[in-house]
Amino acid sequence: MWKWISIAIIVVILLVLAILLSRIRLKLDIAKHDNDDRAHLEIRFLYGMIKINYDVPAILITGLKKGLLYRLDRNKNIHKTDASVDSGNIDTEKIKQFIYDIQVLLKGTKSLQRWMKQTLTHVTMSKMEWSTNISLADAAYTATSTGILWGLKTTLIGFASSFVRMDCTPKLYVVPYWVDRLRFTTTLNCEAKISLGYLIFSMTILSYRIWRVPGGPEAWKRVFSKKTENRHK
Repeated sequence: MWKWISIAIIVVILLVLAILLSRIRLKLDIAKHDNDDRAHLEIRFLYGMIKINYDVPAILITGLKKGLLYRLDRNKNIHKTDASVDSGNIDTEKIKQFIYDIQVLLKGTKSLQRWMKQTLTHVTMSKMEWSTNISLADAAYTATSTGILWGLKTTLIGFASSFVRMDCTPKLYVVPYWVDRLRFTTTLNCEAKISLGYLIFSMTILSYRIWRVPGGPEAWKRVFSKKTENRHK
């Protein structure tokens, strides 16, 4: 009797350790070819047994008033029928609301910025490839824009490397198109991972920081309940 109980306890402990030592893997692919914009995010965890895909098949820029129109497709690999499609627009009002919500969360959490930095230091970037081709229909302008893009890319990668661990050498390309018309194409492929055990620990610390601030849980509930209501409208 005790023998089987001991075996069961050992099996449970090994399963828990296997889960905590597993990694969450994220793969992001973004492609823009002239007016065609597409993005794909894949999230895998529990050794690839669970996979979630997010697809943005199109992004339409409609001006300052309407902002960006988008459609988000979500698919899960466990239940093939468990999928959803969300669409909407990102305009100036939503950006202002987003900034306001961030301020509310910062006030409702003790040292939220420090928590974010500590969490990001445990994210490892295992792949980074970013290629861009550009033409401004003029050789001089195209050459200038190529140099600007190089500077922008290296600055962004340097900024990102100060927050996350770079376990790869970023591959950056900027290639000019010597044609007499405007053209812009870019592809971004990156992969990152984080320990599931550390993420659970990090979320526990976040909960503790929220509860330490008077009114913190109410602030988070107010922000995310409002987002849920907007999603169902």
